[in-house]
Amino acid sequence: MDLSEWRARIDALDQQLVDLLNQRMQYVLEIGKLKRENGKPVQDLERERAILEQLTTYNQGPLSTQAIEDLFTRIMQEARNLEEGQAQ
Repeated sequence: MDLSEWRARIDALDQQLVDLLNQRMQYVLEIGKLKRENGKPVQDLERERAILEQLTTYNQGPLSTQAIEDLFTRIMQEARNLEEGQAQ
């Protein structure tokens, strides 16, 4: 396979990642509604720690544990931002 074919594969994966991230955020919006209905706070540090632990344990590389933690910490921050914006 040549460079352009590899890049085309990466482009297709990037689009899938965007679709999956947006699907995740749709779920976040639904969870935000349930949290508000039940008077729960947006941030759940225990849940976030559990997610990071689960994902770093699942990770088989080549991404490092730190990279997984960094990526998902950012994803969760964006989810909180979305939930907080929804509450306004």
